[in-house]
Amino acid sequence: MGGLRVGKANALVPDASAEHPLVLSDPEQQPLCVPDAYLEASAPFNVMQGYEAYVLANSIKNPRKIAIDRSNHILVVAGGEGVYSIRMDKCGNTDIKKILGNELDQPVAHGLALFGHSVYVATANSVYQFAYSDGQHSELKNGVKVLTNINPSNPNAQPDVAIDPFGHAYVPRSAVGLQSDVDPRQAIIKKFNFRAVPEGGYDFETDGQIHAFGTNSVGSMAFDAQARLWGIDAPFESFQRADIGGDVSQTGLAEEVNLYEFPQHNYGYPYCFTEYNMESYTPRFKGLGAQWAHPAFMNDSVDMDSYCQQEERNRRPAVPLAPGVHAHSIYFYMGTFCSVGDLETLATSVGLPCNWTDTPIVAYHGVSGQSQGHSVVHLPFDDLGHVSRWDKPEEVIFAAASPCTGAGCISPIDIAVDGYGRLIISSDESNEIFLVHRIYNELAAQMLTDKDNKKEALKEAAEEALEGDDN
Repeated sequence: MGGLRVGKANALVPDASAEHPLVLSDPEQQPLCVPDAYLEASAPFNVMQGYEAYVLANSIKNPRKIAIDRSNHILVVAGGEGVYSIRMDKCGNTDIKKILGNELDQPVAHGLALFGHSVYVATANSVYQFAYSDGQHSELKNGVKVLTNINPSNPNAQPDVAIDPFGHAYVPRSAVGLQSDVDPRQAIIKKFNFRAVPEGGYDFETDGQIHAFGTNSVGSMAFDAQARLWGIDAPFESFQRADIGGDVSQTGLAEEVNLYEFPQHNYGYPYCFTEYNMESYTPRFKGLGAQWAHPAFMNDSVDMDSYCQQEERNRRPAVPLAPGVHAHSIYFYMGTFCSVGDLETLATSVGLPCNWTDTPIVAYHGVSGQSQGHSVVHLPFDDLGHVSRWDKPEEVIFAAASPCTGAGCISPIDIAVDGYGRLIISSDESNEIFLVHRIYNELAAQMLTDKDNKKEALKEAAEEALEGDDN
């Protein structure tokens, strides 16, 4: 039927590999109206061909993680400020309201998650639970601390909280700098059962299960259709390793997308790093995704390069990313309101493409004063094996139009998809939230059908001609 039943809720999503994916193409179903007034962007930007974008909001300071509930209502963390509710109509007009301030133990940081009838908000050291109803546009009250002691020595930490369909919450503790004597309690992701929180909440230090270690997680984690956890691991900024060319950070040091599929696996931090392209540094280069040892942990007694190349000791990343993009968040599109089409027909809906179902979109934050990053990209995956295609270029969906040379750059930090399949992007440096949608054409479905029929007719004619020649 062109669709699959996915998850505990048995949600119907398009089957990206189906010959005719499930699509919603009627104009009555599309959000085709426009906002009463467009907000001017802080800087020019580009979008992929066949797409349009506009500024949805620019009044929230330091917008970070985005959550969208079942009524298509948007919640946004404003780092250091609180949580905002964005009530949006079909046309993109918004009513923005602050629903949580900084009355917690520390300022609100990055993490935000919806589960059941609750919203979960993270500070540097804790996670709070608030009662929440879909579409709620009023103050969050009477928060309960469900987790504490995440980062007791790092008040600037920005932990995420990601909750799977079964109520398991995953919370990272990221490392502070590089230590030659590594504290095993740093650089881990722990798992907690948020369906049965004990009285007084969990203590990160003593409770929960270690799901992954050797991680240095940044930004937002995400789940794919199989409820597997994915995340971004930040690389080292730079280091000196004389035997392979000195400082290899410019092109040799990859950023990482990791799949934390199985518990208790080691992802290498801080002992190992991932190669992007070291061909210009050393004839010993191994190629994209190869594993090397950090010089701080090399010694004469252990071949650390060999150690890092052993999969049972160090899981290499699912996707190595280019250096300097400062990837910050990952999101798996689940086919909501998906579209088919091409540049000639345009699209059957405003949503993202059906063949992107259950594949990742990544926010590249970039750094002020540098041209790398400042974009949102789709990572190509193999439809059948559901694995990354390292041989195919990523698709740039949205990007700053010119190199960022000053403060206040367009700097994507989080992404989500609304109920119409439109991409929502937060940019913390420019205090903006963008909406990206595919260009809808009411005739697209018929044009695609006609093209397919013509192709089939030509194929049948060729086969008949071949049979005639044989006779």
